[in-house]
Amino acid sequence: MKPTIYLVDDDPKFLRSTTRMLESENLPVTAFCSGKEFFQNYRPGSPGCLLLDLMMPEMTGVDVLEKMRELNWMLPTIVMTAFGSVFSAVKAMKLGAIDFVEKPIHRNADLKRLIRSALQTQQPSQDSLLEIQRTGEQLQTLTDREVEILNRVVDGLSSREIAHEFEVSLAAVNSHRAHIMEKLEVNSSQSLIGLVSRYRYAEQMRSARGTVTKTRRG
Repeated sequence: MKPTIYLVDDDPKFLRSTTRMLESENLPVTAFCSGKEFFQNYRPGSPGCLLLDLMMPEMTGVDVLEKMRELNWMLPTIVMTAFGSVFSAVKAMKLGAIDFVEKPIHRNADLKRLIRSALQTQQPSQDSLLEIQRTGEQLQTLTDREVEILNRVVDGLSSREIAHEFEVSLAAVNSHRAHIMEKLEVNSSQSLIGLVSRYRYAEQMRSARGTVTKTRRG
């Protein structure tokens, strides 16, 4: 079965335009107007990825992710958020989403790359396996304090909140964050959170397949 993008959003116009956009890139798409419709029609284990809106009535994107976790469905998920809703995206990523994009997604130059990366997590190519391995090696270079700060960043805490928790200066936290981003070769907090979430998802998949890894978790 060919990997499919499962698109879930309550806006019919958005579903039509996004389906056309993705299909123009030879990406198969199945669209659903609600989380309920998705659960009624998705066949567990079908290859692909989920492109999921967070702000939907009745069943939110977070509700969808929580139910997927209960059902033990391992479908790589990219969540779509309104501008500035990073906190909501972080909550979704704690539930297993591997990345997030801000609407309007049609203007996001990284969207297609993120989707292709998500599709590869189920059937990873040699290149993606090497990328996962490289991320693990980069995480190994972090100091214990950098690991602590990285975990707080992935949890959605600001530098000021992290400084307060560890009782250090804001400048010290920002210095650690700069070193972390340099070691992981990313240039934004969103890229950092996405990288770590994709790595953790890949490790989850590897563990589910019964493969033992000694790589440090970020």
